Amino acid sequence: MNLEKYHHGHLREALINEAYQQIEQEGAIALNLSKLAQKIGVSQPSVYRHFPSKQALAMSVAQRGFEQLAAALKETTEIVESDPFEGIRAIATAYVEFALDHPEIARLMFSMKERVTEPSLQNASKAAAVPLFRIVEAAKRCGSLRNNDVEQAVRIIWAAIHGLAMLLMDEQIPSITQSPDKLAEHIEATARALHIGLFVM
Repeated sequence: MNLEKYHHGHLREALINEAYQQIEQEGAIALNLSKLAQKIGVSQPSVYRHFPSKQALAMSVAQRGFEQLAAALKETTEIVESDPFEGIRAIATAYVEFALDHPEIARLMFSMKERVTEPSLQNASKAAAVPLFRIVEAAKRCGSLRNNDVEQAVRIIWAAIHGLAMLLMDEQIPSITQSPDKLAEHIEATARALHIGLFVM
């Protein structure tokens, strides 16, 4: 590739795409701006014009990850938003699938302290929580949320799903990750426990 191919901001997108692939294959620790520039055929100063540091590029990759996660959660929950159990199960399934399909991206996303301080990353992170908020808010409107505290319920559900995803991603429960049927059963059991604890049956 050469620089002429990167007019009108295309270089920035190419850098994010290449960095995403590099992190997905080798982990965030392997991200190297010099090697990245060489890989896509541009000068190192060209890279620094878009990303002044490796951390800045890593944040953009993490933002891309949150955007992908948000899209997956939104798509999977749109038709089950009015059913808390099915909604939680759908979110847990999509969340776990994302973590298992993109473990290094997920590690990067949730290791980023900037997700609570950097506006673009913060907004992308919050967007990923919107589908779950909608499910819990719908339950509250119907009177089926036990304590009517939407934020508390969302935190409890998110913590359980995230914890499960991280355990599976790090192969802490290999008997489950190696069996699609057992994985589905475990996700359903998790969703059922959350539903029983937080919602009126």
